[in-house]
Amino acid sequence: MTYREAINLGEKVLNMADVADAKIDAWLLLEMVCKIDRSFYYLHMEDEVAEEQLSEYESNEYADDTTTSFQRSDAFLAEQTSADACEVIYVGEAGGAEESVVKTWCSYRKRTFFCSSSLALLDSLQDDALQVLVVDGSKVTSEEEVAVLRREAQMGVTVIFATLPQSSVIREYRDLRELLGIRAVIADEIPLAGMHLFSGFLLGGEEIYEVAEPGEEERQDMNPSVPWYTTGAGTKTYMVGTLSDETIEQTVDNEIRAQYAGMEEEAAKNSLLPASLWRNSVDTAKIFCVNGDYLADISAVGILDAMMGETYDYDIYPVINAQNLVIADLPAFVSENEEEMQKRYSQSAQAVYQEIVWPSLTSIASRTGAKMTCMMTPQFTYTDEEEPDGENVTYYLKRLKEEHAEAGLSADSREGIPLSEKIKQDQTFWQTYAPSYRFLSFYADGVKSIGEESALPAEIRTVALGSGASEAVGYLNENVTLQPSTGSGIRHTFLDDFKVKCMETALGYSNITLDLYSVTYPEGDEDSWEKISKKIAANLGTYWKAYEAFDATTLTESDVRIRRFLALDYKQQRTDNVIILSLEHREDAAWFLLRLHGEEVTEVAGGSFEEVEDGVYLILAEEDEISVKVQNGETWQYQDGGKRGDGT
Repeated sequence: MTYREAINLGEKVLNMADVADAKIDAWLLLEMVCKIDRSFYYLHMEDEVAEEQLSEYESNEYADDTTTSFQRSDAFLAEQTSADACEVIYVGEAGGAEESVVKTWCSYRKRTFFCSSSLALLDSLQDDALQVLVVDGSKVTSEEEVAVLRREAQMGVTVIFATLPQSSVIREYRDLRELLGIRAVIADEIPLAGMHLFSGFLLGGEEIYEVAEPGEEERQDMNPSVPWYTTGAGTKTYMVGTLSDETIEQTVDNEIRAQYAGMEEEAAKNSLLPASLWRNSVDTAKIFCVNGDYLADISAVGILDAMMGETYDYDIYPVINAQNLVIADLPAFVSENEEEMQKRYSQSAQAVYQEIVWPSLTSIASRTGAKMTCMMTPQFTYTDEEEPDGENVTYYLKRLKEEHAEAGLSADSREGIPLSEKIKQDQTFWQTYAPSYRFLSFYADGVKSIGEESALPAEIRTVALGSGASEAVGYLNENVTLQPSTGSGIRHTFLDDFKVKCMETALGYSNITLDLYSVTYPEGDEDSWEKISKKIAANLGTYWKAYEAFDATTLTESDVRIRRFLALDYKQQRTDNVIILSLEHREDAAWFLLRLHGEEVTEVAGGSFEEVEDGVYLILAEEDEISVKVQNGETWQYQDGGKRGDGT
């Protein structure tokens, strides 16, 4: 490529992206990358650009600038320890979904963990290390077990019911209802219209997950059938199920109605709604209740963090601070499904991606501030006669560089050939057409689709999983991290939105996946790029807007932050209006979320801060010890005492 061709191509690409000063910007890019001035350009415009300049232009800018030596063996893992020295105990069956969530949460929070199948263990504890007790409600079947829980709560232990006891057990034992803060059991099961999440619990604010407009029906996946409990005095409710007026009218008897006779109609209705997430206070005891299976999904680590924020006058914990946009299955090098592409777009697949899809993607990324990681595959079909055309590789790598984006590899194929075989064939292609580019990220539908871990290319550092994956952010093996999708850019249901709120609360992290496979092999009109692009633009601009305080990252940048987050340990203490954070195993920057009640951050020594939303701050730690000064605002007091679950 000559210098003149390079600048003309740059101008063309920038014009496609609707850059106002495309001609000027194309020159500035050439000047920066090739380190030339205008005099050199006019004398050498027909000369070929030096190979080292081209390779610099086409390199992965994140490969060398964001490195870390941290591996899985360096991570803080909440392995089972002695019960006496344990900060968090889960009472339930080992190996279940809730146990896995609690254990993962302990790893993120840097807390020791123990699992017991019975509450009887609590009678034999010799130490007072216990801070949080998470209970499977099915393990509570007698008044004696209720008494044990009440005792632990009064000793300052935060008690969390991951699931509630059977409604028949709750009806039978008054002491249990008092412990849970349940005022009345109206029905053993009631179908809900939706859910209402109140503000101040999860990041992202209030949300009503109920079909309000025609066309929203496909988004409704948060209307389960649950026992209908109402809560009493001393409780604080964070989420309730919604019901139709007809359901309330048919179900609530006059005796129950009489209890709300002095309230306004709307207030009475809200108080009657089935409670889903709430906190009860009994003396100094803090008991959290989950009516449903919300703690069975890995996103529930955010619910546990929100509970800690509601337990103490302040709460501070580490986060990843990374927002990824993964463009999966970008097949721009072969004209597959040619007949369908011509029918829909009157162009080949290659042309569709270069002239329609790519400019649209760059426009969406620019408007939303997202960074793209494009997971490429030379082809989907390996058994036909069509071979990928490597001439487009340089084009896309340059476009990625200009967008400060990154290229990764995709495991997807149409025939389901063994991953090792696909990687072998793909590597031949990439070594030929992109020999200097370092592909550090890999995309797969799920862990099972990866198969043999050894099949991964040796340089891969992180694996991004598709939207159906249920794994936690962590490690695949000693050297490779896992980054599960936290949501689809195309489809965003009510439950999806709730889970995003949870993950942002827990980790300041999202991994939005836009899979382009359906564009190449559409199954219906909804798979047209026009409709898909509108959906992702609307979703990114709406559902993720509340989390703009967190950094936009590529998968490689996020990988580095995950490694550092998992290796980090910390302690904290507060004296008067100053919170001191002491960090261990810090490598470069570390981020924390600080949740306050009636206070605000005024200064951070050894770092900086940014307000995420009211009462929530993103703290950047740049030294091993930082101090966070807070200023009194509205008075917010808890009843005394108890133990802090803060990592000290």
